Amino acid sequence: MHRFSVRQKWVAIDPTFGTFLGTVIEISEAGRWGVVIITDDQGNVLDTFTGTAAEFHASGEWQL
Repeated sequence: MHRFSVRQKWVAIDPTFGTFLGTVIEISEAGRWGVVIITDDQGNVLDTFTGTAAEFHASGEWQL
């Protein structure tokens, strides 16, 4: 089972759109749930994710 920790870094590389970085900024339930800020390789905030680490990792796009 995957768990989040604060300041944990995730990366997704898309051949068309480039590299995206996810940084965990908040966790709950011993890391089972979290808030991830998603940025591009220039540091621009693009989106946020709120949910379980398992859901985030299961998308297949994100790797630690």
